[in-house]
Amino acid sequence: MATLENKVYEKQVGYSVDWRQQRKHDLEHRMLSIITLLGECEQKLTYEEDPQTIGKLNNQIANLKKQKDECQSDLVSLDQGQGVQRSLALTMANITFEDMNFVIAALLRQRIVTIDSQDNFRTTDPERKMSKNGLTHNVRWLLDTGLAKANEVRHLIENNAKINFPDVPERLKATLNAEYLKLMEEGIRGDDLFMRLHEFSSCQNSDIRWQTAGLAILCYFFETCDVFEP
Repeated sequence: MATLENKVYEKQVGYSVDWRQQRKHDLEHRMLSIITLLGECEQKLTYEEDPQTIGKLNNQIANLKKQKDECQSDLVSLDQGQGVQRSLALTMANITFEDMNFVIAALLRQRIVTIDSQDNFRTTDPERKMSKNGLTHNVRWLLDTGLAKANEVRHLIENNAKINFPDVPERLKATLNAEYLKLMEEGIRGDDLFMRLHEFSSCQNSDIRWQTAGLAILCYFFETCDVFEP
């Protein structure tokens, strides 16, 4: 039976976590196959007398043990990742304008080379843009979590521009885009690029509220085509 926390989590993320369950199922199935094959090889080794065959079996056993360890590590990472995902999603549900303002102020203090004066916000289909930028399901949950706050980020940025500084939208776009171009020049692409930009948009702060606010801001500019290829 789903708990209240699970309902909030799934509602905030906006899509089911079936892909994670499928990934876990696939890993468990692979682990079972490896263990079965490993047992067969070890049994053969017990009765084998030919040195050449013994050498081949030992190599196969060593390879299977390595695969088993890697599979086990993937299963552990998957469980840990689900905890991080849940924490971010639940924090996102309670993130405030004040939290996002702190992150925006910190981002605006970043030194950049140029400022893009374009102010036409264009939204795009996230699925198409993910494919074009080499993003996979490993960051899909981050995008869905952050995009849930896109309208609030837009409202906050527009209010900042009206009340405080008119160039806030352009400065934020330029700051994130400058970091994007720098990482691209370093050869960073796909999921790694998104994760590095998330670190940057969170101002390298380990606090969960900074990470959540930074994610919301990054995903807003992802949606408006101001960061990543449109």
